[in-house]
Amino acid sequence: MEKLLDVISFKYSDPEISEIINTLPGKTSGYTFHFNQNEDAFLKSGTSFTVPSFAVHHNVNEVKPSDEYLIKMRELVGSLSEIFPDPFRGTRYFFDPAEVLRPCFIQLFRIEESHYLYLMRPDLNIRPADSKVIQQATNDLTAEFQTRKLYFESMIIPIHKPSMNANGGEIPILRLFGSTWVGETGAGYHINGQWIDRELTRMLSALYLPEGIRTYPYYPLKCDFNTVTIAPAKLSVEGRKSFLGYLHKALAVIEKYIPEIEESMRTEKFSKDLAAYKNLRSKIPAQWTKIWSSLKISPYLNENDMKEYKLEFEFSS
Repeated sequence: MEKLLDVISFKYSDPEISEIINTLPGKTSGYTFHFNQNEDAFLKSGTSFTVPSFAVHHNVNEVKPSDEYLIKMRELVGSLSEIFPDPFRGTRYFFDPAEVLRPCFIQLFRIEESHYLYLMRPDLNIRPADSKVIQQATNDLTAEFQTRKLYFESMIIPIHKPSMNANGGEIPILRLFGSTWVGETGAGYHINGQWIDRELTRMLSALYLPEGIRTYPYYPLKCDFNTVTIAPAKLSVEGRKSFLGYLHKALAVIEKYIPEIEESMRTEKFSKDLAAYKNLRSKIPAQWTKIWSSLKISPYLNENDMKEYKLEFEFSS
């Protein structure tokens, strides 16, 4: 996945992998949604799966992967989509030559005249504490391992009208923030500053969550790609469509206040005492916060005595 000048570019799709996804049965398996102590999201199943060994090196100028890579990826996607069918169903696979262990699965949506991208990326890098090594890594090959945890990221991104076909194309992002890099001083290698994406994320999510609810480390509305995205807490096609509709309504309200949000975060950390936050919060219909009333984040210690969090959510009327 190449991102230049606010355009996501996809250049190769394997039809066999996409066909595996298209023929998934309509069942939902019994996985659960979690975060680790580093705020990384993962799905956990009672069934182990094997991540094969992949070549470490890939020329980023080669937009098509090797036949060996595709054979292994087809088998792996077949296994993953049976164990965790929801995040894959309805998507198309694209290869990212820059990050071969984070394949891309996308679905395009349109509401009225607005366009959106659902982007889901499994992370196939080994996490030793969660994995059983079958074959050690070398200088040229990644480790082969078994695990019950699928680390991933998923989001719905507002975009301009995409130019896509079965082989790839370009998806222009609907950029809402001018810049999330602030406080720049110095020159050359001595430039200092900070990214305010996290502070913007905290404000955006707080605007729509009920008072008193604790959702860390899950933030529904986020600042990514210099725009406002939403992270679905339900990964099925129906679930992501519901979150898509929510994002569409939310943007209609807050888009005109984006400059105010951005400016307030340039000089201060997020706080619910900020005048900008209080002003925007008063613009959010009360019923829009009720959807999150069932959201539950439960901390616990895993088998290695490391802190993790379980996310539970059902749509509220």
